[in-house]
Amino acid sequence: MNLSQCVALVAIADTGSFTRAAKALSLSQSAVSHAISSLEKTLGVALMKRSRSGVEFTATGQRILIHARAIVLGTEQIRQEAEAARADRAGTVRIGTSQSFAARLLPRLLTGVRAALPGLRIVLREGTDQQIAEWLGGYAIDVGIVSLPKRNLSTVPLLQDELYAVLPPDHALAGQRDVRVTELVDEVFILPVGGMEPMLRTVFGVVGTEPRIGFRAHDVNGLLSMVAEGHGITVVPALALPSVLPHPQLRVVPFAPSLSRHLGIGIRTGARRSPAVEALVSMAQALARDDTWSRSFDRAPGAAAEPHAGPESPRAPHIPCTQGDPGNAAAIARSSGRATGSPGSHGDPAAGAPPRVSAWSAMASAS
Repeated sequence: MNLSQCVALVAIADTGSFTRAAKALSLSQSAVSHAISSLEKTLGVALMKRSRSGVEFTATGQRILIHARAIVLGTEQIRQEAEAARADRAGTVRIGTSQSFAARLLPRLLTGVRAALPGLRIVLREGTDQQIAEWLGGYAIDVGIVSLPKRNLSTVPLLQDELYAVLPPDHALAGQRDVRVTELVDEVFILPVGGMEPMLRTVFGVVGTEPRIGFRAHDVNGLLSMVAEGHGITVVPALALPSVLPHPQLRVVPFAPSLSRHLGIGIRTGARRSPAVEALVSMAQALARDDTWSRSFDRAPGAAAEPHAGPESPRAPHIPCTQGDPGNAAAIARSSGRATGSPGSHGDPAAGAPPRVSAWSAMASAS
């Protein structure tokens, strides 16, 4: 029995499948399967059963998983202790970030961290929200910028990132001060690859429909160019909007009520926070409280909406765009004139639930 086998076992338990575990560990599926079959052969017992619906641990497998998880966590804590002891709090911190956070806030965050910990080595890895969560679970990164809530992770809330509809200049809604979800049900969407699609599907599901997705794009500028050419519209968070639009004629319009995603810092549950991670979390929180980063998006070039002055905005109420939150669903439905039947949601502006924030590869290769 070795560490990589324990890592594979924990990864399968956390992701629910061999395929997702292999992806999180940056290994082939056959390598993960071999690790588990070798472990079962060594122990002489079956640890899990595979089926079309996923992986089911045997009773013995569940008990062994507890010890395997302790071994993996203990090994990670040894690594973190060693890094924390190196030359004046130096060491390495591995950060997972989305493209939008990397473009807008990450440079300022790294400036502060490097000033406080000049000997610190920083490793960046960019990916989608789902990839970042998987990397955290797979010990491939130490911290990650994730959308909230996140199950199976310890999280620190940072900010709310408002969502905007981006329309071509000749669109029928381009001249409006804001738009409602119900006004976009017949539109074709061009969406950024990543976390926007699940959020949009949640919002549209509240009003009883599905968004019509025509294209998906990794590059935001390419996505905006497609909108400018009339191939559809898009919904993007403020952090993803470039400071200067590649096509100034595009119309950037807020929602009524305003919609947003919640961003925070994700850390593996039970992981010890090294001094470097503690410093990064503290500086990220301070940066999020400094709302100057958000004001440049209150009115993008060519935007139809007038600037709003932070929390004192006279615009419609803000609804956090959180998947699976019945309180938020009720609030969105009320704003669109559609009842949800949720208890306490009839005509009471305070009935919507408040925003909810929920509280394994490097190790495999090292073993």
